Order: sequence, then structure tokens, then C-alpha cells
Amino acid sequence: MARVNQRLWKIPGQRTKRKAWDFTAQINGKPVRRYKAEWTQDDAEAELAKAVLQIEPEKPKGPGITLAQAADRYLATKARKRTVEADRRQLDLLKAEFGAETPLAEITASRISEYKAKRLAAVRTIGEGEAAVERRLTAAAVNRPLALVRHLLRLAHEEWEAIDNVPRIRLEKEPQGRLRWLITRLLDAAAKSRNKELRAAVIVA
Repeated sequence: MARVNQRLWKIPGQRTKRKAWDFTAQINGKPVRRYKAEWTQDDAEAELAKAVLQIEPEKPKGPGITLAQAADRYLATKARKRTVEADRRQLDLLKAEFGAETPLAEITASRISEYKAKRLAAVRTIGEGEAAVERRLTAAAVNRPLALVRHLLRLAHEEWEAIDNVPRIRLEKEPQGRLRWLITRLLDAAAKSRNKELRAAVIVA
């Protein structure tokens, strides 16, 4: 039988008695009695319910995996990737920006957006002396670290179960330069083809 009781207790050396709530119950065939001086009746009833239902108290979450630990784990999983060294350099830049010991859960959409804005505003110098010119980073240069951190965070969420969710990351739109180059090559090849119908189609186009 389970029940909640109010009991009197006093601190050794003091005459004043205080009231406290406790509960007693039979759990798995064993008598259980628990109390705390600060419990109210509601607290005691809630703790009794937890004990009877065998509900474990929620454990506080630790700081979780850091960016440096996530980077090492990422590189280990991508060891056979041909561009792993390029990924390593990008990860070094990300660690310098966000902090190597920063918990991965603290790399939020807001912080990533600030980093993206910083990259978009960055200017690089090409050439030397009077011939030097300043140009902003290309969309591809802005996107590479963003795509990498997005992939890293997805791995941490979906496979490593290290973070609860993945922040939304928007990439910059890149010009379809290679696609246009391929189309031009295909058109040139078609124009030189011995197939009259194919040559005619290119001319009409």
C-alpha cells in the first residue's frame, strides 16, 4: 500500500519541531520510505508517483561534443575521401571562427548567419603592387565552409546523436558556369557531326 504522510522532526540541539512530508510504499516487494525536509504534500505525492511508476529523474545534459571533437570524428569518417585535406583546411578555419572548444550545440543558425555575412563582406587582394585588385569572395568560396559545417552538423544529429537538431543554413546561389561550358562543348560537337539532322538542329537553335 502506498501513502503520503506528514511527520514531525527537529534539528538536533533545537526544541522547535518542523513538519515534513514523506511517502511509504511497497515497490517490487520491498518497503520504501523517502522524505525531504523541503517537500510539500504535492511534492511528496509527485515523488510517490515517480517511485511507483519507476520513472527515472531526468539527468542534466552535459556540454556535449565540441567542434574540435566533431572535426576529428568527421575526418576519421572521411579518411578515404580524395579531398580530405581540403576539408581539413576548411575545418581549421571553422575552428578559428567559432572556437575549437565550443560545444557543437552552441553553433546556432544565428551564429552561422553572422559568419556567412562576414564572408560575404570579405575582400581579397589579387596581384601585387599597382596591378593588384580587390575582389569579394565568390559564391563558391562562401559556400564551401557553409556546406561543410552543414554536413558536419547533420552527421552529429542523424548518426552520432550528439545534438538535438540541425540549424538551417542557406547557401549562396552559384552561377552555372560549368553547365554553360558543357552545353557549348555539346553544341560544338553536334555542329561538327556527320549527322545532317543533328547539324541542322544546331543551326536552327
